[in-house]
Amino acid sequence: MTHRYFIGLSSGSSLFGVDAALVRAEGVGSNVALKLEHYLQLPHSQELRELLWSVTTSKMVDLHHVATLHRVLGETYALAVRQLLEASRRTTQDIMCVGCPAQTLWHDPDGRYPATMQLGMMSVLAERTGLTTLSDFSSRDLVVSGQGVPLTALVEARLFHHPHEPRVHLHLGSVATLVSLPTQLGVNARNLIGFEAAPATLLLDGLMRLLTNGREQCDAGGKHAVQGRCLEPLIERWMQNHFFQERPPRCVPRREFGPDFLNRAIEQARRLDGNLHDVLCTMTHFVAHAIVHALQTWLPSLPARVLISGRGVRNGLLWNLLEQKLAPIPLVKTDAVGIPVEACHAIGSAGMAALTLDGVPINLPSVTGASGARLLGQFTPGANGNWARCLAWMARQATPLQAAA
Repeated sequence: MTHRYFIGLSSGSSLFGVDAALVRAEGVGSNVALKLEHYLQLPHSQELRELLWSVTTSKMVDLHHVATLHRVLGETYALAVRQLLEASRRTTQDIMCVGCPAQTLWHDPDGRYPATMQLGMMSVLAERTGLTTLSDFSSRDLVVSGQGVPLTALVEARLFHHPHEPRVHLHLGSVATLVSLPTQLGVNARNLIGFEAAPATLLLDGLMRLLTNGREQCDAGGKHAVQGRCLEPLIERWMQNHFFQERPPRCVPRREFGPDFLNRAIEQARRLDGNLHDVLCTMTHFVAHAIVHALQTWLPSLPARVLISGRGVRNGLLWNLLEQKLAPIPLVKTDAVGIPVEACHAIGSAGMAALTLDGVPINLPSVTGASGARLLGQFTPGANGNWARCLAWMARQATPLQAAA
C-alpha cells in the first residue's frame, strides 16, 4: 500500500475554530507527496471562544476552566473529524491516523526548564472516532534544546518547493512564520531555514477585542485600520523588543505581546492623539515592518516569490503593506498552488503524522535549533484494528538500525 489517508487538525491562537483536512499521502518517507482531498472549518461557539480567550490570556488561570476546556476541545476535535468524514464520504476504515497538535496554553523554549503545554483531550478524540491520534509534537524538540516551532517545515517543502524558483512560504497566523525553500533542498531538506518572524493576528485580533470590548473578534479586511494614520514613533519603539534582535532559530514570546502590551500600545497612541483607527493602523504597519525586517535580515538571499497562507491574508491593508515593502518580489496566495490559505496548518498536521509513521524525524535542527532530529509526538491508540494497522505499518518502515535506536 503506497497511498494512505490522514486527517490533520489545527486550532491556533486565532480562536476562530478548528480547521480539518483530509490528506492523501502517496509514497513513503521524506519523498511522500501530499494531496488535499477535503477541507472544512468548524467554528467555535461564542461561549467557547470567550473561554479560550480568558484561559490563554489570563495571568491567573482557574484550573477548573482549564480542565473543562481540555475536555471540550477534545470533543470539538472529534466533532470536526466526524463532520470531515461525512463531508468527504469517507469512513474511519479509510483513515490511518489523525495528527492534532492541539491548543497551545503555554510555550516557553527559553526558560530554565523549557516546557510546553497543550489543551485538547486526545483520549476523547480517539474514543469518539476510533482513530489513533498523534499529538504533542513540540515537547520532544524542546527536550533536545529546540524551540519546538516551526515543525511543519519538512511538510511545507513537500507542498511548495520548486526546483527552479527559490521561494519563501509566509504563514500569517497568530504569529508570522517564514520558511525559506531553496531550489536545492539537500538530503532530507536539512538546509531548510524557518523561524517565527513576528507576532501577527495575535496583535491585530487582540486589539480589536480590547477596543470593542469583545464585540468584534478581528479587523475584517483591515477596514478599521485603513481609516487611521500610522504613528511612526510607536513602530520604532515596539521594534526595540529583544525578540526582533534575536537570530533564528527563534519563537515569538506570545505572553510579551499579550493584553499588557496591547493596553500599553493603546495608551501610547492616545499620548500621540491617536484614536482607535490610528492604533490599529500603526499596529498593522508594525506587523508588516517586523515581517519584512526578519525576511531581509535573517534569510541568506531574497526569494523569487513569496507564497502566503493563513487568516491574515484577509487583511487587505496588511497585504498591501507587505506587497509595497517587498516589491518587486511577487506575493501569491497558496491557493495558486492548490493549497487553500486557511488549510495550511491542518495539512501540516496531517503531513507530520504521515512522516512520523514513516519513521522520518520532522524537527529539522536548521529550523528549530534542536541538537538532533528526533521522532516526535505522543500516540493515543484508537480502536484495536486501527492501532494494529498503525503498528504494522510502522514496523514495516523500520530498518534494523532504526529499530536498534
